[in-house]
Amino acid sequence: MLDLHVWGPAFGLPSIDAECLAIIAYFHNALPSSSWRLIPSNDPAVSPSNLLPALQHEGTWTSGFQPIVQYLTSAAICDGLDETLSSIQRADSVAYSAYLRAHAGPLVDLSLYVSAANWAATTRPAYSSLLTFPLTWTVPTLIRSEAIKRAEHLGLAELDTDFDPNGGLHLTAGRDALPETFRRHIPLMTKKTVHEEMTPEQATAIRLFGLTEDCLTVLDDLINAGDEDHPRFFTDAAVSSLDCLAFGYLALMQKPAVPRSFLKDWLEPKAPRLHKFGDSMLAAITARGDLPWATPDPTSVTRFGGRILDSILRHIPNLGEQYAAEMRHRAEHQKKGLDQRALMLIMGVVLAGLATGYGFQTYRAMQPFGASTQSWKPRRMRTRLSEFGQLGTMLSSAMGPFQPLPSVEVDSEVD
Repeated sequence: MLDLHVWGPAFGLPSIDAECLAIIAYFHNALPSSSWRLIPSNDPAVSPSNLLPALQHEGTWTSGFQPIVQYLTSAAICDGLDETLSSIQRADSVAYSAYLRAHAGPLVDLSLYVSAANWAATTRPAYSSLLTFPLTWTVPTLIRSEAIKRAEHLGLAELDTDFDPNGGLHLTAGRDALPETFRRHIPLMTKKTVHEEMTPEQATAIRLFGLTEDCLTVLDDLINAGDEDHPRFFTDAAVSSLDCLAFGYLALMQKPAVPRSFLKDWLEPKAPRLHKFGDSMLAAITARGDLPWATPDPTSVTRFGGRILDSILRHIPNLGEQYAAEMRHRAEHQKKGLDQRALMLIMGVVLAGLATGYGFQTYRAMQPFGASTQSWKPRRMRTRLSEFGQLGTMLSSAMGPFQPLPSVEVDSEVD
């Protein structure tokens, strides 16, 4: 039995991740449903490489679309979908697969993750439905930060409203913040330009159009040789590995109901064959409804707590980057247990935690900034008992000499 761990379904698709969608399509076309199980674990930590999709077979873990495909063919588990392709077609499949990862992948990242409007309205709620609290607060932001890093070379950071190079104070911004009755008596000093009136997606529409056209026209030219009703990239195979990988990326361009649908708006009128290809692949997967879904094993308290701690550590500035790099290094070299690098990282985390705790306690014990030190003294009794005549003199001599009360100094914040 093959256990395929993936990110769970979203947007009407079997998975929220492109490579997970691709490997699901590959398994559906290469293997009978009785020989594998589809597990929406939503936990990359199930795999030693900390990556989904992940395949477990007889104690062996394999992660990623291409490594899993290679494992299936090398272990003779099934005939590969590319067996009927010629050598030239196989070379084209490898080249176009690399092209998809390099160009279609960043476009999906721009649409679902970098665009603040799409992230808030569609992608973030989808991850929240897949994860349990408190992972809904930590894991999605980590996934988004990784996607932003993958797409930052495109120079379209303006799609993220958190990145605002013109975020300073403007006269128009201050005027708009005032009540309407005040604004009527204040002259309008400046007017917003056309660029300022645009949404971030509209302001970068020209570049987005160019990137989308450059990527998808290449794929559209290749698929023109396919069947009219069920277009495919190669006529020699009903479904190839390139079809599966392209479906993973194109489905995430078409199906999510995002408010800024610049990919879908280009895809439908400009490349109808690619649009029909995505619908045809999805219909073939979901028509019979025979995906072998399986319930993931219950997560232990220790494992769940470790995942929460892992996501929190990755959010710590500077230390989180070092921690992520160390985890990536251990996954790539398949290291387990403690070594010198791991011990140094643990010591760094402990020392940083102690320093943070000590600093917090010291700050709480400090006098509030700006508060003055005041001395509070009881009012000294000026009246002597001897002033009450002979009786007062007798009482004064009996009680002994007068002892003033000690003064007390306290620190108090002046309200």
